[in-house]
Amino acid sequence: MPNKPVLVVRPLRNEDEFLKLLNQASIAFKYIPIMTIDPALAGSDDYIQAVDCIDRLDQFDQVIFISANAAEIGLPIIAQHWSEIPKNTHFLAVGQQTADIFAAYNYPVSYPNHQPNTEGLLQELAQLQDLTAQSVLILRGGSGRQTLGDELVKRGAMVTYAELYQRNINAKYLAEAKNFVSKSSCLVVHSGELLQAMGSPLDKRIPLVVPSDRIAQLAQQMGYQCVQVAENALPSSMCEAVLQAL
Repeated sequence: MPNKPVLVVRPLRNEDEFLKLLNQASIAFKYIPIMTIDPALAGSDDYIQAVDCIDRLDQFDQVIFISANAAEIGLPIIAQHWSEIPKNTHFLAVGQQTADIFAAYNYPVSYPNHQPNTEGLLQELAQLQDLTAQSVLILRGGSGRQTLGDELVKRGAMVTYAELYQRNINAKYLAEAKNFVSKSSCLVVHSGELLQAMGSPLDKRIPLVVPSDRIAQLAQQMGYQCVQVAENALPSSMCEAVLQAL
């Protein structure tokens, strides 16, 4: 293994399985969480709107949790407002990591098995193929890509968004991470937003690990020349991609 540590910049998590796997593989790493996940404040417009949507849960056919953060923030609110989930309301998660959070609430949830991202949701889940006259609630944070909602509208859905949190870049940690890149053996980014925050590389040959072809294309446009694409964003896949990059 290289003497230089791997640089990981994704937001802080309560239980970070990816960092645990790096440790188990004896991969030295430097963790600088350049982004914070800030839940909508009680009383804010976003919070009031989100709670209103949750109060009307029985009016939605499909409720999509776009991230683990959406599940961690949204499920406790749902549990407070509903003793039982409406029979005709179905929960969908973007991937297994997000779906695992539902176990604590004993809520049924569907998710893509092969591709844990927006594209996987759209391709793999039968209940999202024909949404004529169906109402869909997307629980997410900070706006984000419109790909999912736009495609669901094309399939006939009436789409409502609820913003449960905001993703904010920490300027101090971002500066620290940018300064550390030259001391690292590899940079790991879990999203396009994190990649754009890090910016174009001073050393275009630094290995970069990303979770999807979409983010790899963005990285190449930004000047990265050594991009390793993981099979998906799951911790095991990202760790395997780091091993390959090194």
